Order: sequence, then C-alpha cells, then structure tokens
Amino acid sequence: MPRKREIQSDEVRIWLGVLLDAAFDPTTQALNLARSAEIINARAKANGLDVRKQTARDGLTQLLALASDFIAYPEDYTGKRQAELLLIWAERWLQPDDWSRLQARMRKRRERRSVKELTN
Repeated sequence: MPRKREIQSDEVRIWLGVLLDAAFDPTTQALNLARSAEIINARAKANGLDVRKQTARDGLTQLLALASDFIAYPEDYTGKRQAELLLIWAERWLQPDDWSRLQARMRKRRERRSVKELTN
C-alpha cells in the first residue's frame, strides 16, 4: 500500500511553486494532467455520472485558482487549510508516478532551503 500523501502547512508555498513549475514548464514531464483528465473522465463514466469532460486545462485552471486565492485572500486561508486544499487538488490531478517525481523535487527544494537557512 502506498504511503498517504501529505503536504505540511509550512511547506504550502514551496509545494505551490513546485506544482506551478511542473504544470507550466514545457520541458518537463513531471506532471501529466492530460492523462489525469482521461482517468477522471473514465471514472466518472464508469460510475454512470454525466458530467462535463475534464481536460488538462481544467487542472491548470484549478491550480491557478488556488494560487490566486492564497495570494489575494491570505486572511481567508490558514496554512492548514491551504495544505488541505492543495492536497485535494493533488489527490484529484496527480497520479502516483507524478507525485513521486514531485516529491523528489520537493526534497531538493527542502535541501536548498536548509542550506540557505544555515548560511544566513
């Protein structure tokens, strides 16, 4: 059984940066939102749901909406709530292999943050 996904509230901004970078960088294959949309649509169809088909653009739009809200209305979202919302997005849009690749990026950013804090 895979480990449960977690996003710590003090790392929301870092996760958001990693996700936005992966979502918009045309040179990376760390995130495949088109495949995730296909899976979401197949699940909906298998459950007999007649809903609008999801596309990769929907995943990007939802991620941008979260980022926009977190920046525009910081007093409306605690760190814990931001982490919860970002995790909900990740559970829906990130496949296990995408999550693994992004966790590796997070480890690198944590290391850079630690080194930067030590040198300051």
